[in-house]
Amino acid sequence: MIPLFAPSRVRDMDKRTIASGTRSLTLMERAAGHLARAVLDVAERSYGVRVALVCGKGNNGGDGIAAARHLRDAGAWPTVCLVSDPAALSADAAAQLRRWRAIGGRMTTDVSSALAGADVVVDCLLGTGATGAPRSPYDTVIEQINACGVRVVACDLPSGVDADNGVVVSQAVRADVTLCLGAHKRGLVMWPARACAGELRLADIGIRNADDRPDAHLLEATDVAAVLGEPSDDGDKRARGVVVIVAGSADMSGAAVLSARGALAAGAGLVTVATTTLARHFVAPSVPEAMTVDLPSDDPDTAFERIAAACEHAGALAIGPGIGHDTAQVRLVQRCIAELDLPTVVDADGLNAFRADAATLAAHKAPTLVLTPHRGELARIHAQDDPDDLWDRRIDTVPALARQWRATVVAKGPGSVIAAPDGQVWVNSTGTAALATGGTGDVLTGMTVAALAAGTDPARVAATVALHGLAGQVAAADSSMRSVTAADVASAVPRALRWAQGGSP
Repeated sequence: MIPLFAPSRVRDMDKRTIASGTRSLTLMERAAGHLARAVLDVAERSYGVRVALVCGKGNNGGDGIAAARHLRDAGAWPTVCLVSDPAALSADAAAQLRRWRAIGGRMTTDVSSALAGADVVVDCLLGTGATGAPRSPYDTVIEQINACGVRVVACDLPSGVDADNGVVVSQAVRADVTLCLGAHKRGLVMWPARACAGELRLADIGIRNADDRPDAHLLEATDVAAVLGEPSDDGDKRARGVVVIVAGSADMSGAAVLSARGALAAGAGLVTVATTTLARHFVAPSVPEAMTVDLPSDDPDTAFERIAAACEHAGALAIGPGIGHDTAQVRLVQRCIAELDLPTVVDADGLNAFRADAATLAAHKAPTLVLTPHRGELARIHAQDDPDDLWDRRIDTVPALARQWRATVVAKGPGSVIAAPDGQVWVNSTGTAALATGGTGDVLTGMTVAALAAGTDPARVAATVALHGLAGQVAAADSSMRSVTAADVASAVPRALRWAQGGSP
């Protein structure tokens, strides 16, 4: 897994390295060397390649000015385009500008002419300390870079994105490659910033220590199989995991079917679906591998007793998809969370049972609780926050909620954030827009409860989210992006796992 850091942590690493005796200009030279190599790699040649390095006034601009010398030494034709007054440059950037002028390096302040003749453009406008919407003249220059039609390399981050949380307030540079200096910034793997960053590369400039604990980890396809492992050769169906899924209702029987299919696809050995009478008649023929339990829709106490009985020999419980949110269902969910002592996944209507009463979640009896809210559900169960602000700051708010609720929280969406109560945080890199369709969350619920039944390490939950994303990618490759269904995603899970294990999807 790729370690991710808040930009403030990386700036502290810089300061620590400088305080220990390494000159700041030395770090800038290291960064410049990596940046020049990245530019030449993107250009696929060195001699004669025309490079426009568009530089702001801070050290990010200084990295670009220094990189121009390295590019010139390699035979390229670099031009430094200064966007700000040279008198406003940082001390190190000003030192690099003097070096560049001393060797007769090409310079301009005309952004249009610099871009017009370039084979590669290097974005060195804004650093990680910049927040909010880019101000003039940077906003205009960003638009010009995006309109120039050539390959773009961003130095440390695409200007206009928030490298801490991934927010793009207005416009941002759309880079083909982003070279992260010193460490990967966590915001660059978050959407919508992720769409602007292109390929992420890391430049080791010697500031990170082995004991620097990451703020989060990026989950990739190669991490899935390693975390989830393989079933034991001598295990039986109970050893693979016994799960109970409380899902579905007369109007939403499909949620029960999809959750059950997700659990079976993810490797559960035995699946029992507890649902209403009408939904049960649909579930049984649709998922013949699953057993069913009949739940009264208007008697939460009897329904609880039947669920509790089904859970006596189960390894994990999932509750919520498609059950509805009438008073009886709310009472049932709240009682299950308060009284049942087994690993539990809560999703959809199960989460809605705690709207504006999230404190109740912290009183759960489950030894392991997993909550899987999407953006709207997260806002409903944490009503005191502004929904947009809560989501924009999810890299910080979700870990805080995980600690508060003593639960592993999966904030579902592009680049899902998964946080465990012990402080571990993951960002998922897999997935596709094809997952933005009804029922895919139900599939994830089933997959997650199957993972819990086989082991309760929160990393298994994170890896399952990544596997679900891979299944979406496999399903999308099989069909038009617009025609992928949740059932397609469930069917693609075994192939996605094979892909994660190094095979072909």
